[in-house]
Amino acid sequence: MTAPVSVVIPALNAERFIGEAIESVHAQTLSVSEIIVVDNGCTDRTAQIASQLGATVVVEEQRGLSRARNAGIRQCTQEWIALLDSDDLWDAEKLERQWAAAQAYPDAGVVACYFRVIKDGLVILENTDQVSEQRWDGYHGRVIDASCSYFPRNEQDFFPRFLPSCSDALVRRDVFANVGLFDETVLYNEDFEFFMRVLARYPLAIVEKTLISCRSHDQKHSLNRQGMRESLFQVVNYMLQHPEKYPAGSPQVYRDLIKKNFLTVERALQRHREVGQPVK
Repeated sequence: MTAPVSVVIPALNAERFIGEAIESVHAQTLSVSEIIVVDNGCTDRTAQIASQLGATVVVEEQRGLSRARNAGIRQCTQEWIALLDSDDLWDAEKLERQWAAAQAYPDAGVVACYFRVIKDGLVILENTDQVSEQRWDGYHGRVIDASCSYFPRNEQDFFPRFLPSCSDALVRRDVFANVGLFDETVLYNEDFEFFMRVLARYPLAIVEKTLISCRSHDQKHSLNRQGMRESLFQVVNYMLQHPEKYPAGSPQVYRDLIKKNFLTVERALQRHREVGQPVK
């Protein structure tokens, strides 16, 4: 069976990893309809490798990750869009499990899952069932079935327990039309800002299983700590100025966390990107 899913992979000089990323999509127990790789100004063999593996390659002048993602999203033809970073890997059942959740909760705008972090082929951090349950202690807006959590509303007490990240997110295509694409002025934390807009308007489903491997390596985009810090202040300040775009109370939650301890927020967002662990 082939699902009506387009996969978007932005890539900048990703020849080390792009082949494995695409192969992990081909290895899915539920096939996708198309794979779109955005050549974001590559000077290596990224585009050639992607093309040889059956992906459609879109060439985009290098102007940031958000612009590259948006270029890929605009090329998609399917009802659902799965985002994948060029250095990450999907487990074989990732899409099948998310598709089942999407059918069970058809009004969800996003279906997410959890991450593990790998480095040099070894797992250095992985989500556990215990951590998953601790995340939702005291939260009453969660509907649970055998393998999935569903959140019809996402408000102040939801944050910062969880945020989707790009490589784990399966997004309905109409979501982008209704809330907009990734903000191309945001160079870091762009996924944080985008998904906060989405969760203000759409229910969320989370497959309660780790289904993605996120690589830690020396060229990782998020390793620019100064850029991450400046971008976080930019995003939270904008949220405070435009609270109507975001879930109720969420701008204040992140403002208060920054006031309390900036490092707590930075580490929390990093955990969101890696395994979705709760803030401690």
